[in-house]
Amino acid sequence: AGVAAAAAASDDDAASSVAETSDEEADADRRRREAEDRANLQDRLRTSMEAAARAEDFELAARLRDELNEALERDEHHVAKRELATAIDEERFEDAARLRDLVASLEPPPPPPAVKVPCHSDVTTEGVNVRVMSTYVASRSRPESGQYFFAYTVCVTNRTEKIVQLRRRRWIITDGDGRVEEVAGPGVVGQQPVLLPGQTFEYASACPLRTRTGTMEGTYTFAWLVATPAAKLEDGDEGEKDGEEEEEAAAAREEDERDMDEFSTALTFLREGEQSEFAVEIGLFGLDADVGASTQ
Repeated sequence: AGVAAAAAASDDDAASSVAETSDEEADADRRRREAEDRANLQDRLRTSMEAAARAEDFELAARLRDELNEALERDEHHVAKRELATAIDEERFEDAARLRDLVASLEPPPPPPAVKVPCHSDVTTEGVNVRVMSTYVASRSRPESGQYFFAYTVCVTNRTEKIVQLRRRRWIITDGDGRVEEVAGPGVVGQQPVLLPGQTFEYASACPLRTRTGTMEGTYTFAWLVATPAAKLEDGDEGEKDGEEEEEAAAAREEDERDMDEFSTALTFLREGEQSEFAVEIGLFGLDADVGASTQ
């Protein structure tokens, strides 16, 4: 009973700790949003006031000035910083120390650190595996101009017992500022590769960004294919023939078979199966100028 009670108490403590952490995070989020809202309002009023003054609409400029001053007086953080500056100028350092601590306490909490997205992904859909690895190419990047160049390699493996063909691609690219771009088109690198069971297709491509980090993800559209030997098609196309024609056709087939035996494969035609197309996921992976840099 004692062990059970201790375990229950431990669980309660853990639940309480999680709840406290959640409450603290919610409070931090609220304070960040409030500080951002105040800053945005002040920026809008200041910009509008300056525009009105340039247009010589001084009545509007005066009204916006008063609204801006009221907004600043309601901002405890702004008021505390102003009073701190005054205390320092007047050499009231005891007050300055108190106001310094007040300003620090009113600072909005910093945003939580961004979660790094791995620069690789490995996802299997419907038996088709897609592995991706990205690399930052420093030699083709110009950070001072906001140009970052990333290369990535994709390895697609058919792990099914059927034949598949990659028909279309669709990429979703998100940069570090949250801008999203969608890229779609037929095939990849100018090809629509057909993969036999167990076969792999690998290719390389690139993605320029305006930020040091970003992400990519997407889908490939594949089709199931059915293989039909040419001999079966020829048999199906043959109608009734007289004896001489039948002998000639048989002789021709024998000659063709001897020719084909010289090679390790047979002529085969491909067509779509009944379930023609399906989507294959390209897992989310990161583009990061600080990870896996290349000088190529």
